[in-house]
Amino acid sequence: MYNNIERDEALIELVKKGDCEAFSPLIERYKLPLYKLVYRMVRNRDDAEDLVQEAFIKAYKAIDRFKSKSPFYPWLCRIALNHTLNFIKREKQGKLQSLETVQDTMMSKIDDPVEMTKQKILKEKISEAMTKLPDEYRTILILRVEEELSYDEISKVLEIPKGTVMSRLARARQKLREIFKETGGITQ
Repeated sequence: MYNNIERDEALIELVKKGDCEAFSPLIERYKLPLYKLVYRMVRNRDDAEDLVQEAFIKAYKAIDRFKSKSPFYPWLCRIALNHTLNFIKREKQGKLQSLETVQDTMMSKIDDPVEMTKQKILKEKISEAMTKLPDEYRTILILRVEEELSYDEISKVLEIPKGTVMSRLARARQKLREIFKETGGITQ
């Protein structure tokens, strides 16, 4: 009944008017990017799938509070982030591993086994260092580096001013450098 060409705004208006089927294309459109974001935070497929499903349920129930002039994905992303952070705090995992700055595609282009090993070690060091960052720094780095969101988009997702995004990002990078120095990792 609905196609992928339907704009988010049109679908949301239908949902607000009681057409629950209009929410399905939104789920299809955003489930993969949302899953990738949540998975990077919890590093567990089952938990990530559950958290994404629960985030969609929360979004559906709160759809009346969505401001129609705003973009939908940042709003949905904020719901998923809050839900994921609450999950992490409840579970007291504290072992979030994320920010895989050495992309798998980059790894596959390296033919030299020594370089491949170095890249793998670097990737592991980055993941380990990320687990030591406070949630607000880890989240902002994930959104900027992994999700490649702009400062404005991050500002909307986290509901903080753009200047705060920029300063937190700078502090997060500095803290990451400090962690690397302490652990004997990268110093640049």
